[in-house]
Amino acid sequence: MGLTVNTPHPGWVDVTPGGVSKSSALERVRITEKVSATRTIAVGDGGNDIDMLTWAAHGVAMGHAPSEVQEAADHVTGTLAEDGVVPVLALAATR
Repeated sequence: MGLTVNTPHPGWVDVTPGGVSKSSALERVRITEKVSATRTIAVGDGGNDIDMLTWAAHGVAMGHAPSEVQEAADHVTGTLAEDGVVPVLALAATR
């Protein structure tokens, strides 16, 4: 049927048309907004984020993410409970 199916968490299913992903959507936004590919940061915590984390110039996995997500990232930050995305946003604000 030309669909991509991903099950990033128990009880959760992502179904998208073939060739459509978080990274393909972000790439369109990046081009439209004329952002350099070297200035992209992505943060994720699920299996459906791996493609996006490898697309970004700087991929960050949340500390509670499964090991395969953490391994795909350039950096691992704290968990949601630790407000792990805050230092990532602070870094982005300085770039």
